[in-house]
Amino acid sequence: MTKYQANTKLRAIKLYQKGVDLNQISKELNITNANEIDHWLKRYQQQGLSGLKAKQTKTKYGGKFKLKVLNWRKQHNTSYQTAALHFKVNNIGTIANWQKKFDISGVKALFVKQGRPAMKQGKAKEGNKQPRSPSELSELEALRLENRALRVENEYLKELKALVQKRGHLPKKGKSSKN
Repeated sequence: MTKYQANTKLRAIKLYQKGVDLNQISKELNITNANEIDHWLKRYQQQGLSGLKAKQTKTKYGGKFKLKVLNWRKQHNTSYQTAALHFKVNNIGTIANWQKKFDISGVKALFVKQGRPAMKQGKAKEGNKQPRSPSELSELEALRLENRALRVENEYLKELKALVQKRGHLPKKGKSSKN
């Protein structure tokens, strides 16, 4: 959940547009950082009401995009806020985190995928492709035949039960046969 709802952000912007001081607005609306209001105002001017609304899904940025943002910020000697507005990144801290990773670990850190790594499919597939010995093949074939026979028997018993129930010869459960 977002820290501030879109209607609170819009109310803060409207108050600011009426000439109310940022610190006074932040006190009135219980906004911890008055600079956030300035950021909301700029996003509102650039993107409209949609710039104030929280996104329903988490945006994932690729390494090339991160590098592009950091290079643009360096070339234009701008703040994180300006870069966030220019590239429509909602959270200023996101770009600051990218910069920190870049400064500590270099370009490779921007391309690291977060989260649990995908399971390796190659080993599982290779295991199935190993040639089997003749004894394994004959045992496997015997198990398949037994499985097929059991399926046929199961189907036969189901049909027999249905036929007996249809004729009314199967005693119903729960009633005693005495009387």
